[in-house]
Amino acid sequence: MTQADDMLAMSRALTDGTGLAGVVTILRRVTSAPAAFVDLRGSLLASAPTRAQWPLPELRSWRPGVRHVGDPALAVEPVALDGDVVALLVVRPCAGQEAVFRVAAELASLELARLQALLTGRREMAGQILEDVFTGRSRGREARERLASLGIESGAPAGHSVLVGRTARSGAQLRTRPWNLHSLLAGRGDPYVRATVGNDLVLVVPGSDSLVTVARMLLQHLRMLDSAASVGIGPAASDPVSLSMSYHQARDAAAPDGVHHARPLNLGYLLLGSADTLPMREFVERALEPLTAHDTRTGSELLRSLVVYLDCDCSISQAADRLFVHRNTLRHRLNIISELTGWSPDTFDGRMHFWIATRPAARVGFESEGTIE
Repeated sequence: MTQADDMLAMSRALTDGTGLAGVVTILRRVTSAPAAFVDLRGSLLASAPTRAQWPLPELRSWRPGVRHVGDPALAVEPVALDGDVVALLVVRPCAGQEAVFRVAAELASLELARLQALLTGRREMAGQILEDVFTGRSRGREARERLASLGIESGAPAGHSVLVGRTARSGAQLRTRPWNLHSLLAGRGDPYVRATVGNDLVLVVPGSDSLVTVARMLLQHLRMLDSAASVGIGPAASDPVSLSMSYHQARDAAAPDGVHHARPLNLGYLLLGSADTLPMREFVERALEPLTAHDTRTGSELLRSLVVYLDCDCSISQAADRLFVHRNTLRHRLNIISELTGWSPDTFDGRMHFWIATRPAARVGFESEGTIE
């Protein structure tokens, strides 16, 4: 067979479904020497013969411009995706076959680009659904059905948590970069629901999974693009509103220097930090829910005590007089409020949060759907 015939046979390997494994099998037949595709982490993607030994630690240290590695030397052809080298074609040097090696690497790039285009389309759809839920444009039954189409079922026993990765890279770069090439080549796509919202990389992870482990994997992935990347972990959510809250909490927690768990949602900072339309009415209800539930269950007056305390400019004595209770009783109620909500009415952050949550406009619903004007 001629080189042209060999190149045509490798092209057919991609169309007949054998993919990269088919390409290296043909290379093995043409050159009578082993051939393999390896990702930049030193993980074997395809090899012919399948049990051939490769110097994976040395391949992990490959840098652009290096054409040979190992002893005896192996020829290396980079495989690029969207301009970035993501894998290597590794072959035994064979005089006169350099053109075949280059074509094999280019075919691998085309195959990865085809698979990545399919994956990017799924991510873009997921990103639109998540953004609509996070901003309140999609609510209620519609939101639940759209999330279910992504495999995020409302009411799941363990719920789902949102992880937010922050990086200086653009959203477009995050949308197209594979999670890992093994999943891409196997057609499984991303291991979790993954999308970009703005310039953030978002994962929605089942609450039963180890969130810290997944967050560290995400951080490692992002630091391949940006050494200053960070990840925030939101709390478990069981419905569209709490999933939106988990996202905003994780986004707030994604400060520099690694992985951070989210603190309770603060309505004040949420409004100051976002100009998007947000489901604020629902957020307010959730913010006050621990207090209203406690009042219903015990007959206490936590919510009323909080409103009076704020109306009295946080004066214990004035508020206690208006409530006709002892000051220590009011202090005890404020401590319970702090324990239930994670915010203390005696701090600036807590007062800002509770002032927004307890204003009359907040309690009866905002005039503008989901926003405060």
